[in-house]
Amino acid sequence: MRRARRVNSRGVFAYDDPMTPTAASEDPDSQGTSGPGRTEWPTILIAVATVLTVVATFTTWVRVQALDTEEWVRLSSELLEEPEIRGEVAAFLVDEMYQEVDVATQVEGFLPESLQGLAGPMSAALRGPAIDAVDRLLDTAPVRAGWARANETAHGTAVAILRDDTPPGVSTADGAVTLDLGELVVLVAEDFGFSADLLDDLPDDTGRIVIFESDELDQAQATVRVLDFLSWFLFLIVVGLFALAVYLAYGRRLIPLRSVGLGLLVAGVSVLILRRLTVAGLVGSVVEDSARRPVAEVGAFVSTGLLRQMGWAQVFYGLLIVGFVALLGHRPFAVAVRRTLSPALSTSPSSVAGATIVLLLLLVWWSPGRAFNSWVTGITLVSLVAGAVVGLRRQVLTEFPDHTFDDVLDDARHRFKLGASPSEDA
Repeated sequence: MRRARRVNSRGVFAYDDPMTPTAASEDPDSQGTSGPGRTEWPTILIAVATVLTVVATFTTWVRVQALDTEEWVRLSSELLEEPEIRGEVAAFLVDEMYQEVDVATQVEGFLPESLQGLAGPMSAALRGPAIDAVDRLLDTAPVRAGWARANETAHGTAVAILRDDTPPGVSTADGAVTLDLGELVVLVAEDFGFSADLLDDLPDDTGRIVIFESDELDQAQATVRVLDFLSWFLFLIVVGLFALAVYLAYGRRLIPLRSVGLGLLVAGVSVLILRRLTVAGLVGSVVEDSARRPVAEVGAFVSTGLLRQMGWAQVFYGLLIVGFVALLGHRPFAVAVRRTLSPALSTSPSSVAGATIVLLLLLVWWSPGRAFNSWVTGITLVSLVAGAVVGLRRQVLTEFPDHTFDDVLDDARHRFKLGASPSEDA
């Protein structure tokens, strides 16, 4: 037997069903405070956690961007795609080639005897076109592969040393960790037609860029240890403070839960604003030559791309939590959505679990803010999603235990005036 349907004062369909909620002990939109000072501790905890979220985001970004070789190679490849950065690399490679190869002598060999006196001016005049040619060369697959290999080798060695896990054959006693672009210099020289004998005579340190000296090793290793510790410790502190704030609000936990979402939203927006302000401030203060500032800005914004992703991920998670709290509330729209979802959520637990697993796999594949690149954040997010599904299913089973898909279709027909009048009994 179907239940009588009516239109309430807000023009929303409702059922004469004792299981349909009419009051909300935990409704964040209608509940007031039950005593003075009751909301103080949850509010303080959420505020502190929001600030720590911003700090944790920056420390995690520094650790991942600086110490994850795969991330570094990806970033270096993205940098090479930027015309401004590619032009700077091309200029460096040409300068290295001019420094190690007597270009004037090479040009002289191509000129007739009567014009050999012009070899010097011609070699100087060729520098600009050479940079343009190398710029185009850097956009080819072999050179990009060489660039990636050089960055991967240098970064992998540097991280191993910084984490005091020096690979065999690598000494840190009197040396330096370098980025070796010698392979690219050779490719450039070959493209210009220089002989193999000449290339064999190039010094071993051609195209090398020092990353850090061995006398800076102790300080660098200490910094890495701090970053490794803070990246997971601050995350656990933030999660713990948010959870404690919700726990302390016994009997009215939807309000602090919504505040957690708003806190993440504020933290994400703060990260995005601080990123832009920091990049602009650092470039303006560090780069004195105004002509080079556009290149520095491009490099800085590309290098902080992961930070931007993490900021937007926090905005996404914050909105998701706020939306979930709204879904658990007792506004007519939230009740209608739960009623619509009730047949799907009322199916067997195995079906609901399967759908949840599919949702989690999609979330892992997307991994907003690289959240699933770490087992700590990954397990936390999986637990939160699973808990949200269990909580929503429990509430729906309590409110609409007998609601079927036919009832959902019937609701839709009446809502869009495709069936009988809303006021008539079903």
